[in-house]
Amino acid sequence: MRRNTRGRKLGIAGCLLAGLAAATVVTAPAARAQSAAPTRVEGLNCSTPTIGYLNDQWYYGISCDAWGTTKWWVNVNCSNGVSRSDGPHTTFLNVLLYCPPGTTVTKGWVSYTG
Repeated sequence: MRRNTRGRKLGIAGCLLAGLAAATVVTAPAARAQSAAPTRVEGLNCSTPTIGYLNDQWYYGISCDAWGTTKWWVNVNCSNGVSRSDGPHTTFLNVLLYCPPGTTVTKGWVSYTG
């Protein structure tokens, strides 16, 4: 028997922003970022999430693969109060979700239905 996973939100693991992968010298923001990713949930399998800095913008990145009827979304909250979402997706995809320039990622997560 299959459990109903509609509207399920994955747990959050803390992640402190540190360092930059950019060639220019930039001070890492003091904000604490949170991210979450499932390792394996019914019809969804995701990688370990990343929070990075590219082209003068902070991003939340993750790769997920779904099977069956599972649909998934990548979500991010930014330090200026902006929230962004990308999806629904039903197959393997690498997603980088950017915050606006001058802001940082405060929380990133994957949500899904199954």
